[in-house]
Amino acid sequence: MDVLVRGLETKWVSELKKICSKNNIFICEKETEAADLRLLVTDYPIEWVKQGAYAGIPFVVVSKDGREEKILEAFQAGAEDYMVFPVSPDVAGVRIFRILGIGRAEKGCEERLREGAHFTPNEYRILSFMMGQPGRVFTRDELLAGAFPGMYKGYDRNVDNYIKEIRKKLSKRGGKLETVYGVGYRFMQ
Repeated sequence: MDVLVRGLETKWVSELKKICSKNNIFICEKETEAADLRLLVTDYPIEWVKQGAYAGIPFVVVSKDGREEKILEAFQAGAEDYMVFPVSPDVAGVRIFRILGIGRAEKGCEERLREGAHFTPNEYRILSFMMGQPGRVFTRDELLAGAFPGMYKGYDRNVDNYIKEIRKKLSKRGGKLETVYGVGYRFMQ
């Protein structure tokens, strides 16, 4: 998952990279580095952000301009968030995680996931979504829509691979993912 950062101080961006890399988020500073662009973080004018290749990408403004009219202008243009610089990279990282949906899960899911297994962000999203409704059978499309609302662009059969990896990681932690042939998958406690 890639986040493009434009127009911000190099040292600040470097710290943000360290924070985000721990959650498998790649911070890039050039469009050519982004393979899976999910968010734009910028101090560029709103008009620039909403043009061309960036028109459909969610964006966050980090600016030294904390005037209310600028903040309102950004939100009216569709900004997901507005942070007044100087903002710590830690705070910016948490806000980015929240926008990307990383770390949103039921409390029980968080406790189980903290027990030593490392899940990729996509595995985590699918598992936490399923753990919110144990015993319910989900089709591939329902899993994609629930775990990645409006974000996932890929082949629905990729869910099978995520489920396979989640099963391996859950095998020693109780709970399991079952296949309901011809329908989909369910999480059982």
